[in-house]
Amino acid sequence: MDYNVAEIFDRILITCKIKNLKELSIHFGYKENWASSTRTRKTIPWDICLKIAIEYNLSIDYLVFGKGSNENKVDIDELKTPINEGVFNAIQADLIELKEGVKISNIVKSITSEISEHYGVQEIKAVKKVV
Repeated sequence: MDYNVAEIFDRILITCKIKNLKELSIHFGYKENWASSTRTRKTIPWDICLKIAIEYNLSIDYLVFGKGSNENKVDIDELKTPINEGVFNAIQADLIELKEGVKISNIVKSITSEISEHYGVQEIKAVKKVV
């Protein structure tokens, strides 16, 4: 696949809301001319792309190739709590009747699975930042 390093840096700047390459260099702990030199050499800053992808929950494909969306992906795990509460409220209001042996968690898992399948959402594993 083809990539354009200048466009990669543009997407990085936009994502991080940083005005210029000098600020970008400083932001990531490099010398002031690092980003400009890296861009001139047409080198992909893989370490920065990975950090940004994790921090902003973005696809590497978006940062490197401009494919996909720059919008944050949905973390299906974040949907489980409100879905669980909705199912519980529906049971309390006699809108849903649980059969014996069926757990609310099974219903939630089924619903989130359908959402994932329908919208192409992938489960995002929690990543702990090392300080």
